[in-house]
Formats: sequence, structure tokens, C-alpha cells
Amino acid sequence: MLNPDLDIHILRAFASVAELGSFTRAAVEHDRTQSAVSMQVRRLEQILGKILLVRNSRQVRLTESGRIVLTYAKRILRLNDQVLSEIGEPEVQGVVRLGIPDDYAAYFLPKVLSHFGSLYPRIRLEVLCGLSHDLLLQLRGENIDLAVTTRQPQSPGGVFLRREQLVWAESGKSQVHTNDILPLALFPEGVCSFRQAALEALDQAGRQWRIVCTSRGLAGIRSMVSSGLAMTVVTENTLSHDMRTIGQIEGLPPLPLVDLSLHRARSVSSEAVEVFAEHIMACLQM
Repeated sequence: MLNPDLDIHILRAFASVAELGSFTRAAVEHDRTQSAVSMQVRRLEQILGKILLVRNSRQVRLTESGRIVLTYAKRILRLNDQVLSEIGEPEVQGVVRLGIPDDYAAYFLPKVLSHFGSLYPRIRLEVLCGLSHDLLLQLRGENIDLAVTTRQPQSPGGVFLRREQLVWAESGKSQVHTNDILPLALFPEGVCSFRQAALEALDQAGRQWRIVCTSRGLAGIRSMVSSGLAMTVVTENTLSHDMRTIGQIEGLPPLPLVDLSLHRARSVSSEAVEVFAEHIMACLQM
């Protein structure tokens, strides 16, 4: 006998796996373990008495029953979000100006913004990407309302969000880490804690280095790395698909952990800003 009630969280997990084609990517989107997401999908299959997904080592494929359930799951989730939007917090509206570094925006913003727009359709988000150092200056000038930054030695404040591991990165097709003098692509001196940590680690290990690219934009640095002309330093979670990490086994010194923090402009009192700040903390704090 079928269970008459379908858990909204189980449906959301199933829909994410089906649309992303991966339990791993769905787990990242919902900030859960892969085994937890897999268990939710198995529970849905048990409730319905049907196999919904066919799994192998390379992909996840919907069965015919899975395609039917996905159609209904999308409708249910859309209605659920609309109810929350219309009844839950319909009065919250306004503009929120968020500052965030490029690499964090690419990795963290999809998780932060997932479902937020449907829950708070009257809140308009404006995003400014830049270096953490520059974003803190923008915040002090009240040109933005919130900033997600790497916690800087000279600006230790903000609300702690999470801790990320720094790693050495080079192109997956490159071997520049074997050079006697390491070619580096980094952000400018004095505005980037990643640069400071990297150079201090190399100096302490007695490794020679030279800066072959200095850029305030992530695109310039990643283009040098992707072309195999340089190495750089990134957080482990923001490593791009064409890069690989290089560690102690390849002769490079270990790098420290860095803290991510959320800063607010001092004069901010908008309800929209408070709602979005709480949402960021709920999504990223760990």
C-alpha cells in the first residue's frame, strides 16, 4: 500500500539528482552528504514501489517511472515555493547590494541563491565582485550592504562563516611545479592574504619563485594557469575543472586554512538586508 504523504525534502533531493545527473552534485547543492541524498532517493522509491533512477559509475539515468515522478515533483516544489513566497514573507522587499570575490561567487552563490528568489521575489540582489580588501573598502564607504570576504589580517571582524583550505593549483596538463624557479600568478601585493600565505610558505621552505602575472581579476590569473605558464593559490573548493592541486608529495610546502566571514555596513537596517544576511549564514556556516 502506498504511503499517501510525500516528504517535500525527499522530492527536492530526487529532483536535484535527476536534473543534475549526479548524487555528488546534488549533495553539494543541498549541503548534505552523498549518502544522505542517496538514502532520500531510496526512501522515495520505497514509498512509490518503483525504481526511479538507474545508477552506474558514470551517470544517473531516469527510468520511465522516474520521468513521470519528476514532472509531478517539479509541480509540487513550485507550488510549495509559491505558497512560502505569497504567505510566508510577502512583505519583505528592497535592494540588497552584496560584495563577494569572483571565485566565491562562482562556487557559493548558486547554493546561496537556490530557491531564495522564489521565497523572496520582492528582494532584488545586486552583486559586486572584487578582492576582499577592495570589498571591505566599498563596505566602509557604504557602497554595498554586505560582503562575503576572506578574513584579512588587518580586518579581522565580521561573522565567521566557514574555514577553507588553501591549495597550490596548476593546469591539469602542466608540470610547472617541477621548475627550479616556480612561476606564479597572484593578486597584487598588500591586498591578498592568499599571496602573502603562498610567498611566506615558499620562503620558509627555501623554494625559489618569481611573479609572472599580477592581476586584480581572477580571469587574468586563471588564464595564465590554464595555459600552463604559471601556478596559483586557490581555496580547495574553488578549484576549476581544468586545474589540479599540487601538494607536499610533489615538493611544495603546505598552505594554511583561511576563514570566510560576512561583513555588514554599519548603517544597514533594512529588513531585506537582514533576511539575506541570515540566508547567507544558514547556507554557508559550518
